[in-house]
Amino acid sequence: MKNVILNKISKQAIIGVLLSVGLTTSACGLLVDNNETEINAIDEKKRIISVETIKIAPQNISKGISLSGITKPLDEVMVSPKMTGKVVSFSAKESESVNAGQVIARLEQDFTLLASYNNAQTALTNTIAAVNQDISNVELAVATAEMNLTNTRINAEENIRNAELAVDSAKIALESAEKSLGNIQNSSGQSIQNAYDNIRSIMQSNLLTIKTALTAVGNIIGEDPGTSAANDDYESVLGVRNLQSLSSAKGLFLQAKRSYENTENNYYGLNSSFLYTEIDLISNEMSVSLNLMKNALNQTLIMLDNTITKSGFTSSDLSTLKTSINTNLTSVNSAISTLQASQQGIVNVKLLDTSSGDGAATAYDLAEKNLERAKQGLILATAQAKTQVDAAEKQLESIKANLESAEKRATLQVSSAQGQVNSISAQLKNTAIIAPISGILNQTLIETGEMAIAGRPIASIINTESIKIELAVTEFDIGRVSDGQEASISLSAYPEEKFLGNIYYVGLVADQTSKKFPIKIQVSNEDKRIKAGMVAQVKILSEEQKDVLVIPDTAIFAEEGLEKVYTVDKNKRIKILSIKTESNEEMTLIKDGLVEGDIVVINGNYKLKDGDEVNIINN
Repeated sequence: MKNVILNKISKQAIIGVLLSVGLTTSACGLLVDNNETEINAIDEKKRIISVETIKIAPQNISKGISLSGITKPLDEVMVSPKMTGKVVSFSAKESESVNAGQVIARLEQDFTLLASYNNAQTALTNTIAAVNQDISNVELAVATAEMNLTNTRINAEENIRNAELAVDSAKIALESAEKSLGNIQNSSGQSIQNAYDNIRSIMQSNLLTIKTALTAVGNIIGEDPGTSAANDDYESVLGVRNLQSLSSAKGLFLQAKRSYENTENNYYGLNSSFLYTEIDLISNEMSVSLNLMKNALNQTLIMLDNTITKSGFTSSDLSTLKTSINTNLTSVNSAISTLQASQQGIVNVKLLDTSSGDGAATAYDLAEKNLERAKQGLILATAQAKTQVDAAEKQLESIKANLESAEKRATLQVSSAQGQVNSISAQLKNTAIIAPISGILNQTLIETGEMAIAGRPIASIINTESIKIELAVTEFDIGRVSDGQEASISLSAYPEEKFLGNIYYVGLVADQTSKKFPIKIQVSNEDKRIKAGMVAQVKILSEEQKDVLVIPDTAIFAEEGLEKVYTVDKNKRIKILSIKTESNEEMTLIKDGLVEGDIVVINGNYKLKDGDEVNIINN
């Protein structure tokens, strides 16, 4: 803003005015002399000067290194084909954007090579399908062999348990026969009564055993007795691998339940004057019920062995159910043995009663033979179980070995077919010329239809989304620059703008001729406004001072060897202050004499005096 100063009226101007009204020169002089003092007094009283000011406030200032350089693309590459061939097409034109990996040109393809690639791809697909089918077949065979081994073990264990129970029953029968033979002298009538009292007690206990077993099975298959909702978490998976096992378990459960109910009704229907024949009938029914319950328990175990688990029904849950069934099966088998021994005891007592000692001896001999036969049966069952399990294990091992061999063959076959595809594919890819970087297709060096030579450039690509400026700094300044440091860029094309860049390279060795160190600055140019080849004025910001007080040089004047400034107080009157400063590149730093908020005159400060009233004309 220009300074505006109201000038005083000169003496000559006053004389000119007086002469114009016809006064003589002497008269004019006298008038002027007489009035000069008065006019000067008026001027001093009315003297108001218009000035421009600034308010002193803290600022952040920076020091830097000023350099000049030429803008260049950040990346520029020459694109060459990997094989010699005729160029059949360019997929991008000069000045168009391309992406890294994009095909920018194609060479004439060898149709024989393309046909070979298609054949190799088809062969690879067929090979993968064939080996997958082979492996699936062997995996199915492994699963079948594993199930067969499991079932063989279950059956073997069951046969051994049955043989052991038969031995136990035979021992009990022998003990009973031996006891009967020793007590032959006792009253046969009392013996028969005792035998029937004993079997009644045993049958009552057996009813409880059957009911407990029915409840355990019912809880699993959701039948009464048992909790119908007990198997809600796993009902959907029961028997999934063998639905027939679930159906068989339910059928045998219902048979055992009906037999139990019939036996229970008959047992509790007895009165105090029962007949021995009634007890015999009920004991036979009890034997049927126990064996039906045993079959139901065994079938339930088979069903559980074919049961899968899930999140709501874990392997631990399945193991708990199997333990429950095995426990009840042991109780039922024991009850069968005990009932048979009691029945045999009745037979023995009756024989003793009818045939005296001969009958008892015969019963003992028969029981002894039965025990021997049971022991031989246990030996045979154990041997057969081992043979069957060993055979199933060997079969599983053999099939697993077949699976391993099939997988190795599949890997080799697929690898061979894939290698053929990859080899031909690599040759085909060489017919496509790929952009190694993203950027602008700057120039094509060959025309469509011309021969491209392997390794000889056919096009250039530049990346101008970022611009680089290469500069050189002296050894005095190299210590003030570092990687990542910010720089301010000025371009003649955009005089009102400042562009920001960052140093991304600082040379470690000076140029032998210039003795300067190379540095590179990267500037973002996403809008493509900066063109390669522009002259750039660069200021590298090397030092920053924060919250310092600065003042323009125009505000300072020298008087008596001191730096002084005109300040304006709140009444708009001048006050002259002495200050101390420190020079900066563009501004002068205030070291002493002024504080934040002081108003300082920067224009219009011509022969101002302390106390002068001023008019502030800042925009």
